[in-house]
Amino acid sequence: MNTPIILAAFGTSTRAMAAYDDIDAYYKKTFPGHDIHWAFTSRMVASKVRKKAGREVLHPYQVFDLLHQAGHEWAVLQSLHLTCGHEFYRLVDDARTGPIRVSMGLPLLSSPEDCMEVSEILEPLFQGPEDQAVVLVGHGTDHPAWSMYTAMASVLKKTYGEKAFVGVVEEGIPEQEDVVQEVRDKGFKRVLLAPFMLVSGVHFEEDLAGEEDSWKSAFEEQGLQVELHAQGLGQNPKVASLFTRHTMGALDMVQPS
Repeated sequence: MNTPIILAAFGTSTRAMAAYDDIDAYYKKTFPGHDIHWAFTSRMVASKVRKKAGREVLHPYQVFDLLHQAGHEWAVLQSLHLTCGHEFYRLVDDARTGPIRVSMGLPLLSSPEDCMEVSEILEPLFQGPEDQAVVLVGHGTDHPAWSMYTAMASVLKKTYGEKAFVGVVEEGIPEQEDVVQEVRDKGFKRVLLAPFMLVSGVHFEEDLAGEEDSWKSAFEEQGLQVELHAQGLGQNPKVASLFTRHTMGALDMVQPS
């Protein structure tokens, strides 16, 4: 039997599910001989999806059990997280204690080369006028993986100059207040605000684009004109391609029975 591939995402209960559908289609095209399964690492989000959309979403350990019952000895578990943070390591723990052997596919940003490739993928966002800053806003984390956001900011500035900025909506740095201050101090008049997240879900709708207490309103209070880029990273086929290369690396580690 060919090794099944499990795509494990944090999950979303909004229309941003379309990004997962795009990734699913890309994986089925890239790995035609492998069964593709999905799992959400957030039990809360999975529960919301069941109630809201009537769509059954499994947790990774449930998928492991189903594959074990079907006679599989191995699976590739591809993390669809951005960094190796808390959610990724919980995923590793689930894989370690499951009934089958698992080879892990690393998150999107797992090496300097990943950061440089994602920087190149984001090039269209930087084609705007010189007085427009590009602000990419990620989720953030209190895990040591928070440093990947600053690494990504460094790569973007090296590639695109002073118009590149990275911030986070929750824990970690760079924080909203500091980014807004820096953008204003550098003399930018306009901002392109984009989610640095796999899906453009609730965080985009509320934390980035909301009318109150959002990144958009914070820039507008400083007199800057804000343009919103609503597409999450997961809807970019080049991002899906980077994930599939991580998956190929994990497949190479599967040992034949």
